[in-house]
Amino acid sequence: MANPAYYSYDQANVNPLHAQRGSELAKTRTIYASTVPADSDLRKMVPAGTLLVKITSGTGINKYGPYLKTASDGRESPAENGVGFTTAAYDMTVCGDKALALWYADCVFEPDNLTMGGYSLWGSSLTDLKAMFPTCIFYEE
Repeated sequence: MANPAYYSYDQANVNPLHAQRGSELAKTRTIYASTVPADSDLRKMVPAGTLLVKITSGTGINKYGPYLKTASDGRESPAENGVGFTTAAYDMTVCGDKALALWYADCVFEPDNLTMGGYSLWGSSLTDLKAMFPTCIFYEE
């Protein structure tokens, strides 16, 4: 039987890594399901490669949620709070809060396959992102 928390379809199940070297590190963090917006089918989907940021205030404190520029719970400040990219795609609709693996070190990311929630991958924002992931590479052709 398939894991109901994991989903796979071409558009959402992309690989956030450009290449795997075998030294990638992931950490397990709990995602706060209430921070995941519902799609047009009313499902709370988290694509692989989603930038997650630690929640520092409110009801989801010390859990993680997708980066959101207009948030006021810590998710708007990835540079100050812990960050990572989801390793796989998940459906948060059924399972609620769920522990997920987040890539955070020694990774070669494919920027086109990252879900940034409005966080820019250019200019000073890219410089900040590289500072948040100092041992990672953001592949540029």
